[in-house]
This record gives sequence, structure tokens and C-alpha cells, in this order.
Amino acid sequence: MRAVCIDFETANEFIGSACSVGIAVLEEGQVVDTHYWLIKPHRRYRYFDPLNVSIHGIKAQDVKDAPEFDLIYGQISPLFENAYVIAHNASFDMSVLRHVLDLYEIPYPEVDYLCTYKTALKTWSGLDNYRLDTVCKFLNHDFTHHNALEDAIACGNVLLSALSARGVTTIKELAALVGMRLGKLYTGGYNPCSIAKRTSKKA
Repeated sequence: MRAVCIDFETANEFIGSACSVGIAVLEEGQVVDTHYWLIKPHRRYRYFDPLNVSIHGIKAQDVKDAPEFDLIYGQISPLFENAYVIAHNASFDMSVLRHVLDLYEIPYPEVDYLCTYKTALKTWSGLDNYRLDTVCKFLNHDFTHHNALEDAIACGNVLLSALSARGVTTIKELAALVGMRLGKLYTGGYNPCSIAKRTSKKA
């Protein structure tokens, strides 16, 4: 099983204003490679909202010499080959990816992806919530939240813990057990990751 865990931080309310990205590559049940980039947001979305800065600590001066995403993506896209993409609250991170690719008119990669937020929700009952820091506290995994690389590694830990808890070794088996339809990016569009709703039985 090869999985690429990804996490973005954004500069402002525009979902495509990526200012950092972290990636943790998993193979055979362990992290085998990590990557982290600061990103100079697209020129139309370079404003750093104080609220976002208060969350991740990245300021405009921190990225003034950083490359824009179109230059970084050439290093990211090969990592997606023959891999599942994993994100905690994938609807956010995959939306960031789609929007920033759209900004630079870069075609979407062909990848299937899984959300560890939804996976955790269906794997461990009774948590106060299923945010990454809450799930990792339950799993006794210490990390610095809202650092994109640390979040990506933490996401990988949630994935591996869920596989172990469910007694399976593949993403497809895990998705089937939690009733998840894997998300998919493809040239020209995407399908969201979703959990099947339970159908009520008639009396």
C-alpha cells in the first residue's frame, strides 16, 4: 500500500491561497518520505488574513522568496503516481489542491483519495469531535497542529491506526468497512469522498 498524506495551510479566506503544503509518503505501514514547502500565493490572493496567520503562524514575509505553486507542483505530482491520496477533512485539502491547480491552469492528477476525518468518525465512537488534534490525542500521537508537514504525518498516523483497528491492510478494505466511497480527481473534474447513509428499515 502506497499512500500520500497531504495537508495545506492557506493565507486567507480564498480556498486556493495555499501558503504551505506538507506531504508524508507511507509504504508498508510506515512513513518513508516527507516533504514541506512554503508557497508564495498566487498574485491575486497574496493577502495574509490575521485570522489565518493566528492559526498557522505563516506571514507574508515568510513566503516572499518562496516559489509559487506551479513551480512546486512539478515535484509533487510524481508522488501521486500509483498512490492513494489521504487527507484529514479531505473536502478542504482537496479543494485547495483543485483551486490552486485551476489558478495555474494545470490539469488535475488522476488519483483516488480517502478522508481520515470520515474514517475516524466511523472507527472510534465517543470522541468529543473528530478534528485532527482530538483524534491524535486519543491515539497518543503528539504533534504541532497547523504545521502542514506535522499535520500530514499525523494524518498518516490516523490512517495506519484505523487500518490496525479495523484489522485490514488496504485502503479499499478500510473504505469498504467504514462505508466510504473514495473520492477521485481526474482530468476535468472530481468526485467527492463520501460516507454512505444508513437506510432506515421499515417496521
